[in-house]
Amino acid sequence: MMADALTRVLFRKLVSMSGDDCENGEVVIDRGRIVDMRSGISESFAGVTHDWSDCLILPGFVNAHCHLSLSGLKGKVPRPDRFIDWIESVVAENAALPWADRVSAMHTEAQTLIESGVTTLADYFSHPELLVEYQNLPFHQVLFLETLGFQKEVAESKARELETLLQEHPGTGSKVQLALAPHALYSVSPALFQALKQLADRMGCRFSCHVAEVAEETRFLRDGKGEFLELLNQRKVYDPSWTPPGVSPVRYLEQLGVLGELVAIHLNCIDEEDSDRLAAHNASAVFCPGSTRWFGRKGWMPVRALLDKGMAVGLGTDSLASADSLNFLDEIRITEQLVPGLHRSEILWLATAGGNQALGLENIGVDIGREADLIGFRFRNQGEDWWDLPFDAERRQVDFSMVSGEIIFEKSTIYRRK
Repeated sequence: MMADALTRVLFRKLVSMSGDDCENGEVVIDRGRIVDMRSGISESFAGVTHDWSDCLILPGFVNAHCHLSLSGLKGKVPRPDRFIDWIESVVAENAALPWADRVSAMHTEAQTLIESGVTTLADYFSHPELLVEYQNLPFHQVLFLETLGFQKEVAESKARELETLLQEHPGTGSKVQLALAPHALYSVSPALFQALKQLADRMGCRFSCHVAEVAEETRFLRDGKGEFLELLNQRKVYDPSWTPPGVSPVRYLEQLGVLGELVAIHLNCIDEEDSDRLAAHNASAVFCPGSTRWFGRKGWMPVRALLDKGMAVGLGTDSLASADSLNFLDEIRITEQLVPGLHRSEILWLATAGGNQALGLENIGVDIGREADLIGFRFRNQGEDWWDLPFDAERRQVDFSMVSGEIIFEKSTIYRRK
């Protein structure tokens, strides 16, 4: 199907995540955008009809945090006793990964994302040479340029380098946006954090970082000691002029003036005061359930509390260096296990509209005027609750997936790399 053809999709149940739901109806798509949606089916239609009248239709899933370019590390990084040992393993294995293997693994795991219903991908990457590979993926994408630099003397040159990249690639197409991601407070200097936040604001792009992932991060910021000091010294990048702020990661981000509208990843080690600060600064959060389980975390993001404070919360797979799979259906099921207070319909909201809101994207839910990013799940019986379909433990794929009106997956159809 060509995305510019007049098309309609028939459904049994449509859950829009943005307004009214419909039953036994149709979505009409013109040039990739929804022009009509209703209960009931028109007797005549001049375009192409896809009869999925036995399906639940949802907005496409949003993988709000991933490291797709680390997919070649699958099975190569052991579960660590210490977080910094995991970091060292990732760095070593990533450096040894042949380029061809990196690219091949990216496309293999992109297929996993596609088949499991992802239509929007927010990805951290550090190799600008991979942009050409991302351009060949069918998702809507927010690509965060992940940056390291704890020594303050590199801040100016790093910021200039990233500004040049943003200017050279203001958008690699209507589906791709570039954004900025200083890695974390223990790996990026205050000066570089502030320079990148100013650059993001000036260029109008999103700003994100890993925040409060482990308790050792809080210890390092409070007294300057512990595992992260050891890591920085081992890698010969510690800055002795740096002074520990003596506060939590969230409070430190606020002091640096970089917390506003931050896309905060993980937030495993925060208290209520931190949550209030995040909400007050209109920050958003991304929970990575598969990664949380892989590490065997004892505590994790207070998802319900953040939602109750009005924050946008999305879900992310993280990378195959810290998760068993990039299948997004696994993420919603693990979320149910880790956050039992959430109803399945709420988890599906996090996986769709919540992710888009967390990333500051406009295409939230299924509605007239929005791009037709749709996924479908076939009902098995008449009385089945819609929210149960994606949680079937045996299900590994959606029944179809559509981005901007173009079918990118349908059971027997495999996405082919361009």
